Amino acid sequence: MENTNVEIQKQIKDDSYRWYVLSVVSSQEQIVIENLVERVNKQGLQDDIVDFLVPVIPEINYKKTGSGKKTIVYKKLYPGYVFVKSKMDDKIWYVIRNTPGVRLIVGAETRPVPLTDKEYDDMMKYIKDKTDRVEQSSPFKKGDIIVIKDGEFADTQGIVKDIDNGKGVVYVNVEILGRVTPLMIPFEKIDRIN
Repeated sequence: MENTNVEIQKQIKDDSYRWYVLSVVSSQEQIVIENLVERVNKQGLQDDIVDFLVPVIPEINYKKTGSGKKTIVYKKLYPGYVFVKSKMDDKIWYVIRNTPGVRLIVGAETRPVPLTDKEYDDMMKYIKDKTDRVEQSSPFKKGDIIVIKDGEFADTQGIVKDIDNGKGVVYVNVEILGRVTPLMIPFEKIDRIN
């Protein structure tokens, strides 16, 4: 019987730092992290639980007024989840799962299952890709009449023919010297008239 306890103890003993996923009360991710930090400090587990993460991705929005002013909004990638980088044993598991706001540590019921390195790397790559080419929402739509605010075509009016949110540009037909000419203009350089 004693050997069985030793085997169970070994199953919940991992001295390497791994990322674990916590299901938490929705919209309280930051409060849960604060609670965890407080408990880690009280229990003297600073060497065992070393990092916390609520993955977010930035989005650029332009004010609805059509002023073209950028605002960055951070959206939670996994609402209701907190990631914890930690060693794992019975005490650490107990401290984490009994922290206010934590519902459970994702994994099997008797043993937390960490993210694989590939899962973590894939998530971080996704966040980096989203950050590099920030998702953008355009305040413009096809058919809008716009005016160009600056540059060589300043004060020229045109009609939005297409929108590329990924690049943050609109394709506009403007009349130049009596001819309709297509231009590609960044969101921030135009205002909607109608």
